[in-house]
Amino acid sequence: MSKLTLGRMAKLYGLHRSTLYEAVEKGRVSAGFDGKGQRVVDLSEMIRVYGEPPGRPTPAPDTSTPQPDTHPTPAGWAEMAAELRLLREEVAGLRQELRLIGHDGLRPRSEVEPPAGDEPPAGDNPPVVENPLPEKVGQPGAQSFADLLDSFR
Repeated sequence: MSKLTLGRMAKLYGLHRSTLYEAVEKGRVSAGFDGKGQRVVDLSEMIRVYGEPPGRPTPAPDTSTPQPDTHPTPAGWAEMAAELRLLREEVAGLRQELRLIGHDGLRPRSEVEPPAGDEPPAGDNPPVVENPLPEKVGQPGAQSFADLLDSFR
């Protein structure tokens, strides 16, 4: 921390110099000497004894600083709408790719269907495979990852 002379420290805290000299003499405040032979007090020592110096208040750690208004402008809304449209197209494309490689998961096809409006264009849908996992004779299809692993033994 910074060290200041007793006079400057007294001015910072709004104290009389003699009050601060007396506190040093009685041992309430620790002081040392600088290279010029002047008595100096560390700011952390003053904070320990007298608290924060008066003046500009320090905000509490949990106090949030007011943020500037960040509401989007009409141009910003247009940019966000365009980005949303692109992201929706990308999601639809990824769903289509997953269907092409047959990874609809272990749920029935009716649960995998996306809500109306998110469907890719008609005619591009691959054939529906109810359960692409191999089955052993006399056993139902895999219902969990453990069942899937057991089917490969």
